[in-house]
Amino acid sequence: MLQRARGHLIPAGHPTSDTVERAALIHREIFQLSGLILVAIVAFLLTRAVAASNRDMSLRDAAEWFRRGQQEIAAGQIDNAIESFRRSTVRDRNDKRYVLALARALALKRDDEAARSALLTLRESAPEDPDINLELARLAAGRQDVTEALRFYHNALYAPWPSEQADARRRVRFELIKLLLTQNQTSRALSEVLALSTDLPDDAPLRLEVAQLFAKAGDNGHALDQFQRALRLAPENGEGLAGAGQAAFQLGDYVRARTYLRRAPADAEEVRNTREVVDLVLSNDPLANRLGSAERRRRLVANFSYAQRRLNTCLEQRAGGQSDQRRVGPSE
Repeated sequence: MLQRARGHLIPAGHPTSDTVERAALIHREIFQLSGLILVAIVAFLLTRAVAASNRDMSLRDAAEWFRRGQQEIAAGQIDNAIESFRRSTVRDRNDKRYVLALARALALKRDDEAARSALLTLRESAPEDPDINLELARLAAGRQDVTEALRFYHNALYAPWPSEQADARRRVRFELIKLLLTQNQTSRALSEVLALSTDLPDDAPLRLEVAQLFAKAGDNGHALDQFQRALRLAPENGEGLAGAGQAAFQLGDYVRARTYLRRAPADAEEVRNTREVVDLVLSNDPLANRLGSAERRRRLVANFSYAQRRLNTCLEQRAGGQSDQRRVGPSE
């Protein structure tokens, strides 16, 4: 068959000039599109490279400002350190070390509100982070805000800690207990010491520290138990012997108290005084076993005489103090 094209007859299936022009146009547009795609890819890669370079430069600048800030903190230049840490946080907002350093520097400057604000902003992205919660707890403790401090200390304690940081986590609880004891929150402190004592390694210094906290919280039973555990690990530890003796004395176990106190170093006045009282009690106990009636009577008389002498001494000291006050007079 023949087709008419521009007044000419051409065989069917043979490309016309229109078809050729249309194909050439399509090829040209494909080439141009390919060129544009190639330019776009090159521009994207170039922009990405520039952005990465700028990012790397910002990270290096942030690290450098952070290093300067640490040096200025060590030199006592708090204001300069704050400015350096601010610059490091502006250049890298994703590194919590920089914000924590800034908050600590602000706390040293006594600008607690600014430090707290920075930490709370950082905490929004990581509410369970133990380091952030710990810094907030310390700020609250510095303000004597026990309620807020307790909340953030607990947030820090019950956050997920790496297994290799078990000792650091334990130190946080020690810190909380000491805060509660200084604020006379004895019952809360005792609860925290009990929680602490359930997960202790066999380490004599740790056991001693926990025992002393129990004693300060008024729980001499648990204190004696921890002192004894420490002494099983270090039998001649003077601090442990003195502590065990004092705890046993407070519990009224004078025989055990004397056993420990006799082995404890006598250079501490408290140890000497308690040992003297224990020896006096045991040597003059009228209710001791296997005593004859005469010895029991003698001890009763001796104890009564000793108590009377101590009472007279106290009365004389009190009278002497009152007379001295009268001589001094209110005007002085």
